[in-house]
Amino acid sequence: MDYKLYTKNIELTKALEDYLEKRMEKIDRVFKKHDDLLMNTDIRITKEKETFKVEATSHLKVKGTILKVEERGTDLYEVIDKVSDAYERKLKKFKEKLQDHDAPNPLKEINTDVIEEEDVLNKIAKRKRYDLNMYSLEEAIMQLELLGHEFFVFRNSDSEEVNVVYKRKDGSIGLIELIG
Repeated sequence: MDYKLYTKNIELTKALEDYLEKRMEKIDRVFKKHDDLLMNTDIRITKEKETFKVEATSHLKVKGTILKVEERGTDLYEVIDKVSDAYERKLKKFKEKLQDHDAPNPLKEINTDVIEEEDVLNKIAKRKRYDLNMYSLEEAIMQLELLGHEFFVFRNSDSEEVNVVYKRKDGSIGLIELIG
């Protein structure tokens, strides 16, 4: 799997780079059958005090789908293992949902400038901008699960209105339909 590697507050040894590459090969085997799904992947490794954070983010060619996995821990090798295992699980789950979906060809090219991040002073710690893509309710829920977020904003393909799906405290999914 080709990916861009970014590090912060850490310099990776050759052994760590080789280990990361080995773990990514495991994910690459899952992609082999559907290599046309993947646009790009970024892996970010950050060290803050004694804690390592590894984040893998992939942009897929299915209606702007973003697959993201993040893990933290004190042993970098263990964190890399957790990220690659979680990433593989999410990818397999996504592929199963694609196969179950009745759409004849769900693959669509998307804008590669999907996300811009910039730090903002004052009260806003992080700002994200992204294209508001059309999704069915089922696709939006799948995207919510793939990102691991608490909510997901999308344009509903049935009503063409902006909607929000979110995780409720009891574990169920809620829907907010914005009118006007």
